[in-house]
Amino acid sequence: MRVGRRTLRWLLVAVAVVVVGAVVFVVQHRDRAPFDDRAYPSSRWDRSLAQLLDQFHVRLPDCPTDGLRYWSSDGIDDDFYLAFRADAGCVDAFREANGFAELTPLAGSVLADNRDDRRREWGWYDGGQSYLRGRVRPVSGTELTVEMTDSGPTRQVYLRGVEF
Repeated sequence: MRVGRRTLRWLLVAVAVVVVGAVVFVVQHRDRAPFDDRAYPSSRWDRSLAQLLDQFHVRLPDCPTDGLRYWSSDGIDDDFYLAFRADAGCVDAFREANGFAELTPLAGSVLADNRDDRRREWGWYDGGQSYLRGRVRPVSGTELTVEMTDSGPTRQVYLRGVEF
């Protein structure tokens, strides 16, 4: 089978267009949230972790954290979920920096039974642990809820932010 010059030329043009389009797509999206391996699957594409922290007025501690993961949606109400582990002093600094002054004790079994499908899928909460919960409104229209383990040298922190 013989391919004509005209057909070959069109084929080369089509391949070039596809390659250029792919390069442009990768360059435009290389720093977007889904390429951050700390983002849970289906987290929004148009916001980095730094932008989400700014949007929800959350300050991460200036100390090492482990297992940091996050997720955010873009809808009528924006949601933001954040999880990490850190030593007790670091978690206390996080709590203070974000204004979580009053904390209420909660059994992990209560949190494990009442979590939404998303948090269940991510494996949040250990039914055998005890947690502390606090809520703040850093600015009008934004609410943050934190739940953290209350004992041990390393603490687990779960935060949910809602912007309404």
